[in-house]
Amino acid sequence: MAPIGVGIIGCGDIARARYFPSVDALPDFVLVAACSRTMATAEAAAARYGGRAYADVDACLADPRVEAVIIATPHPSHAELTVKALEAGKHVLTEKPIATSPADAARIRSAAERTDRVFMPLPFDALPPVVEARRLMRGGAIGRVTSADAVLAHLGPVHAPWFLDRDKAEWGVMADLGIYLVGALTYLFGAAESVFGRVETVLPTRTSDDGRTVASTVDDNAVAAIVWPKGVLGSMRASWCITGDRRNFVWETRLYGTEGILFLNMASPTDTLVVHSPKRPVEGAGPIVHNGLTDCYLPALPAWDHHLDIVRRFADAITGRDSPEPATLARHEHVIELIAGVYESSRTGRIQAVATQF
Repeated sequence: MAPIGVGIIGCGDIARARYFPSVDALPDFVLVAACSRTMATAEAAAARYGGRAYADVDACLADPRVEAVIIATPHPSHAELTVKALEAGKHVLTEKPIATSPADAARIRSAAERTDRVFMPLPFDALPPVVEARRLMRGGAIGRVTSADAVLAHLGPVHAPWFLDRDKAEWGVMADLGIYLVGALTYLFGAAESVFGRVETVLPTRTSDDGRTVASTVDDNAVAAIVWPKGVLGSMRASWCITGDRRNFVWETRLYGTEGILFLNMASPTDTLVVHSPKRPVEGAGPIVHNGLTDCYLPALPAWDHHLDIVRRFADAITGRDSPEPATLARHEHVIELIAGVYESSRTGRIQAVATQF
């Protein structure tokens, strides 16, 4: 089978860190196009990884060699570009958030459902630690699950000040960090019933990586309470207000049950998933002491790479080696509604019911 021709739209930090190297590393793909509003940026990517440089999206999508598209532009443009690419007959992987409104998320879902193209929305939650956490949870490893706490925090995107500008980004920390937490929680627990939250701008002035003073007009601190059926409660905190950078940060979810606790620490390479199970050992897991707790177990996990696994799963879906869970697209529409609900709840002070289900 000939490699699938890929066009990457958006040649910024995430494309350079994740998509260009991963496409280059996978034999299923070949880069045929790099597209950026700044032609010099596209030309630099094409010179390094191959393919043709484009400054015009329509011209890129009209290239018959482009069979699949990765959208890595600023997030307010994701919905329009995703719909356009799907309607052009391309397979599409879209960076998070797929949209910045429930209406745009619904547009994407409609476009994806009326085409026969693969659409892969991010964030990608089916990573080995999260998959194993869900298997253990559903298998009763910690008894009846009653609640969850999730936090993701670092200094913020001072490397890319456009994130801090409401006119360019629309959403702040909830789109950048909160979406990982909401995505994983819905992957683990299913569809939520309601959400109540608050967002704030704690640091209205910041210093960018290149030393400039930058005004921040988006939320940089967020908290939410999410309600699932049967009274299951979850808390979520996302913040750009701690000292850690993007390589030294806090990213932990705790799932509490009547017979134990699951610790899911996505920032740790050594104890990413730990089970506190005082009533019985966890099969296939080694005993450890974790957070001062005895009766903890460390399950064995397969090797994984957050960047490469995302692009590999996109290739697998296109080639038919793997199929996304049937509810994936509807779940991501649900995630966008939950995030929009946090903003609306913060604005009104009211609990927001969630209409979408999966």
